[in-house]
Amino acid sequence: MPSPESHSHAVPSAILLATDMSARCDRALARALQLARQWNARLVVATVLPDAAMEAGAELPQGAPDPRDTAERRLQRLLDGEDHSGRIDVRVTQGHVGRALLRLAAEENCGLLVTGIASDMLFELPVPGSTVLWLSRHSPLPVLIVHDRVRGPYRHLAVASDFSDSANRAAGQALSLLGPPLRLSLVHALESTGSPLLSGDRASVQEQARDAARGQAQQLLAELRPLLAQAMAEIHIDTGAPAAVLRRYTRDSGAELVIVATHGRGALFELLIGSVARRLVAVLETDTLLIRDPRSLPADTAVAGLAG
Repeated sequence: MPSPESHSHAVPSAILLATDMSARCDRALARALQLARQWNARLVVATVLPDAAMEAGAELPQGAPDPRDTAERRLQRLLDGEDHSGRIDVRVTQGHVGRALLRLAAEENCGLLVTGIASDMLFELPVPGSTVLWLSRHSPLPVLIVHDRVRGPYRHLAVASDFSDSANRAAGQALSLLGPPLRLSLVHALESTGSPLLSGDRASVQEQARDAARGQAQQLLAELRPLLAQAMAEIHIDTGAPAAVLRRYTRDSGAELVIVATHGRGALFELLIGSVARRLVAVLETDTLLIRDPRSLPADTAVAGLAG
């Protein structure tokens, strides 16, 4: 994996909060503000109006409120009373939600995209087939999906790992973004061995796989140690479907953030493709940071990301 020094530039100077302005967006806003304070970063609060709303606005009678102005006022009201020593900018754009967000993030030089759970039909996050799934496939930026209330900086991080280079990069990038946690857990899902093999029974094969995974996990923790400082590090290996393993672990351990690389090898990194991804995003009650391996991006990210 890359050396810790290669992540020293990872803290962004600006954060993009994508909001549908629904009643539940307060959690994502609170987390975006907390991270902006932690990093001394500018916060860009944005919403995307569908083209249909803008077309309807163009046909409104004279004197009727413009949809863009209405949206800007609603965003400003969300920020009323929020304490932030840095700069907060409000942006209203239109079109395909994912493409519009990536375009805005590039224009504003944002290094992280934050969003929450949607309840507004006009802004689908993270419903099956939604913008979050689209962003996981196209965004060059880490995408943070906020579920829980903010109780301070993230203290317990859980890294979903299959020990691929993509997963290792994601772990390093997350640690450089967030700083050393109090506790880091590497969570690995063992694939079922299926029928007993000729070379040994199922229990023996499973134990060999567990030992091999533990050795890889210990090696990864050793490589991450410069980014962990004095954090307590642990390894959790379980048998089962990756989504089920992650859900059980976060529920039982109290992990506050799950880190998932969106491109890698093995079943764990198919989480963001198809029905398993939709089920994970819908069911997991823990904040989730999606990090795409930059090597999987097209050479011209700006064009490819907006045209997908």
